[in-house]
Amino acid sequence: MHADECYRKIAEEIDSGQQDPALWTWALAGSGGDTDKTKALYIRRRFAALTAGTQPPVQNSELDRLRGELRRQLALQRKQSLYSVLGVPADSSDAAITEAIGRLTASGAALDAETRYAIDALGHAATREEFDRRLMEQLSSRKAAIAVPLAAARPEAAPAATNALKIAAAVTLVLGLGYLGLGYSKDKTERELRLKEAQLREAQVQRAAEIADRIVDTQQTVIEASAAAQERNAEARERALMESRMREDKYRLDNAYRQEQQAAQAEQRRQQMEQSRLQAETRRKDAEAAAAMRTVRQQAIQDAIARGNHNEAQRLRAQQY
Repeated sequence: MHADECYRKIAEEIDSGQQDPALWTWALAGSGGDTDKTKALYIRRRFAALTAGTQPPVQNSELDRLRGELRRQLALQRKQSLYSVLGVPADSSDAAITEAIGRLTASGAALDAETRYAIDALGHAATREEFDRRLMEQLSSRKAAIAVPLAAARPEAAPAATNALKIAAAVTLVLGLGYLGLGYSKDKTERELRLKEAQLREAQVQRAAEIADRIVDTQQTVIEASAAAQERNAEARERALMESRMREDKYRLDNAYRQEQQAAQAEQRRQQMEQSRLQAETRRKDAEAAAAMRTVRQQAIQDAIARGNHNEAQRLRAQQY
């Protein structure tokens, strides 16, 4: 596969969230939880995996010899190393180490500090080479420290050795053992420091996870508070709208009531005016009738006087008053 195609495929895997689970877990552990470093480690190792079948393997006879000797010395001195943590021999290929790391991280279980340190040290070609050379120096120093006093202490090496030679051999043996103990102490100290560094990285990752959780909780609280505030605002707007509608309804009812009252009062005034008019009309008619009656009686009185009937005229006058 061409390099451009490899990088395009890796980018698609990261964008779609379909990364190789084992390799991504390894990269996450190696980066200490840093997202950018995790992506960088994943891209580098994934690219190597994709191009492993298309590129010829790089031959490094010097490294191969070094790792073969490293495996032999570890077996002779019965010394455990980071290779033992991963369960592979020291002369394993990079692909075999990648496969071993994949087996350890595939389950998704939490890895201890020593395992994570082994993955960090042996998971990259450069760091592995540096680790191999440093380990070989330590093993070679121990081998030399042990070989000198043992050779001097062999009877066949100096059959006629003097007491001075024996004393020198004993002193050399003591110094060699002391150097060996010093090397062991130094190696133990380095191992403890590495474990502490791994534990510190683990604590940092845990701390980052806790901070991320708190950030998520804070954001959730803010979102909930914002939602509650929006709900309260919506309820307040609804109440204000209802109050406005109630005021409008009250104003409309009051206005209708006032109009009805005004109409009733106007009708009452109209009826009163009509009644007054009728009463006035009745009084006018009564007055006209009375006037007509007086005119008729006056005419009758005059007629009676004209006829000389004074008694009739007197009677009519009496009726008139």
